[in-house]
Amino acid sequence: MERKRTSAKFIFSIILGISLFGACEYEFIQPEQVVIPETISFSEDIIPIFNNSCNFSGCHVAGFSFLDLSPGNAYEDLFRKDMIDLDNPALSRLYTKLIESNGTHDSRSTPTEQATILEWINKGAKNN
Repeated sequence: MERKRTSAKFIFSIILGISLFGACEYEFIQPEQVVIPETISFSEDIIPIFNNSCNFSGCHVAGFSFLDLSPGNAYEDLFRKDMIDLDNPALSRLYTKLIESNGTHDSRSTPTEQATILEWINKGAKNN
């Protein structure tokens, strides 16, 4: 009798294990392809990022925040507020704010936008 009970428990454990693990589903999420323009223009590539991510909500418009990223003021304010580090682009405050995973700017920009901004700084952060 004890042997039947042990066999039943074993079979039940196997069925339960198959049911639990068989119900698990893994969905592979393809990471976003990062495509950076060969030439980066502040007015054509960077300002649209600010308009879509920073100015859209009203956070970084004139008079509302520490940093004014509106089209007419963004370039000067980025340098006036020491947001760009041409010697160490990856340490630029503009870039590090965008890539913080637990900060106020989390998920406000895409990996492509972040890479574009970093590359713009790497190429001298020109006002073009």
